[in-house]
Amino acid sequence: MDNTFKAHPDLSEYFETSDGEKFYKEDLAKNHVRTFALKDAAIKTVLRPEETEEKLTAAEIIALVTEMDLDTATKHLDTENLLPKPRKSVVESLTARITELQN
Repeated sequence: MDNTFKAHPDLSEYFETSDGEKFYKEDLAKNHVRTFALKDAAIKTVLRPEETEEKLTAAEIIALVTEMDLDTATKHLDTENLLPKPRKSVVESLTARITELQN
């Protein structure tokens, strides 16, 4: 999960260098690569994931949790954690389901 978008709700994209540093402007990322003479000069553009138009209510998600497989539960948890204010009940239910499936 990417906490950068969670920490910066208005951010639509950022640029990540091969050493893991994140920049809000591409030219700053390029300068970082040059300054530190990174062997891998690749700069990855990371876009904010698109939000789905139809957002499920907390009750709807919790009702579906028991039927979710590990991948589905993980995707829902990642999506929930990207929200400016993740719903505690949803996070707890999904976390419990993921733990259950991993054991």
